[in-house]
Amino acid sequence: MAGSALAQAGGDLVVGISSDISTLDPQMSPIDVFRHTIRSTVFEALVFINPDTLQADPLLADSWEISADGLTVTFKLKSGVTWHNGSPFTAADVVYSIKRVQDTATGSPFAPQLVAVSGVEATDDQTVVLTLANTVPGILANLAVIQIVNEASIGSIATAPVGTGPFKFVNWAPGDHIRVEAYAEHRNAPKVGAIEWRIVPDSQARLAGLQDGTLHMVALVEGKDVVQAQAAGIGIIQTKPYILYENFNINTKRAPFDDKRVRQALAHAFDREGYAKTIWFGFARPTINPVPPEMATYLPDSASQYPFDLDKASALLAEAGFTKDNPLTMEILTIQGFDTLKSMALLLQDTLNRIGHKVTVRELEVTVWIDRILTKPDYDITTDNFNTGPEDAASMFNSPNLAPASNVNQWNPPGYADLVAAAASESDEAKRIALYQQLQTLILDEMPQITINHLPLFFLGNEASSALVIGPSGIDDYTKIAL
Repeated sequence: MAGSALAQAGGDLVVGISSDISTLDPQMSPIDVFRHTIRSTVFEALVFINPDTLQADPLLADSWEISADGLTVTFKLKSGVTWHNGSPFTAADVVYSIKRVQDTATGSPFAPQLVAVSGVEATDDQTVVLTLANTVPGILANLAVIQIVNEASIGSIATAPVGTGPFKFVNWAPGDHIRVEAYAEHRNAPKVGAIEWRIVPDSQARLAGLQDGTLHMVALVEGKDVVQAQAAGIGIIQTKPYILYENFNINTKRAPFDDKRVRQALAHAFDREGYAKTIWFGFARPTINPVPPEMATYLPDSASQYPFDLDKASALLAEAGFTKDNPLTMEILTIQGFDTLKSMALLLQDTLNRIGHKVTVRELEVTVWIDRILTKPDYDITTDNFNTGPEDAASMFNSPNLAPASNVNQWNPPGYADLVAAAASESDEAKRIALYQQLQTLILDEMPQITINHLPLFFLGNEASSALVIGPSGIDDYTKIAL
């Protein structure tokens, strides 16, 4: 695979990832492996969330001003930016990108992040004005996950994307690799000539690749990999301990999972403490609440609700009509290449089967899993993981996991959407916290999804890889890595 002269000069950074992705369109997939590849390198948003400050830093926007009433945000864009096809980046691209995400025909999972944007206008080539229907204190955090795309290349974006980022797309061989090369015209030129993500489903093979030098880095690794890396002297790059959470998503539209007693029973039937110790080797922090205590909006003393209690689980299932004589029958879906998630599924299966129920586990390749979970929902429950969005609680409650009109769980009880909107728009900090605590109380009662833990994100790599900047919103900065 011949690279450009620039790629040869800077060298290839080779990164092992556990699974393939389903599309290269950055406005269409929230999957973690995708965020840490194409969305982090080929495309850019208006802003980048700084992992140290959790505040927005300029990216495609050079500066911004929020009006006194909080209803208008004016962005001045960076000058001299070009698309990888050579055309100039202008305010019209931002307008197009925001409208595309908002368009229901697009079906973007990021649309809830823009729910309050009532208008977007390019007043000149370097100025974009957003009009908001209500105040949105977290608007910059919301915009940090909205990649700006090129309208002229939109017809091929799913397989041959064109962005403004520090790397330009080269090729994607499904099931094998994804390759990008440094974009020489970028204002923040990368130090490596290219990045190649190699799809290596087996975790031991990924570790072996680090040790024999065929891989420089491994992305999004699990507890056992971290322990082995420590023993082998391999470098570990990690975020703060609350960036990610693992969970079971529940199809609340499908009986009997439309009965909250069944969902509550499942929450009591999972040993989060035991899972954290045996599968995550203590790196995970057990919790039932997706909101971490580090966020000001956290509901005090909520993490330990739903302790592991099989008597309680059995009693709730019995109330819902399920006993040893009439067992609960269900299938847990999980994704190939994510060993901890598979362990979660097997642990819940074993526990429920031991108390007389009939639970099966099915492992699916990621594109098949996406179809079953998102495209045409057809499942009972599934393992999953999500970014917490610690920069702003509105990001979490507008995520594909919890957004009222479009969440994975298909859960949107009366009043929920209004409460999410009220919390996101409240400017008074004390009132805002109170509203988010109401939301947590509701979620912990209704249990549309079962949170298992909070986690750091882990990457393994050589010394050069330690320069990776891991963004809390799932968008990373590879430009500082030098081989």
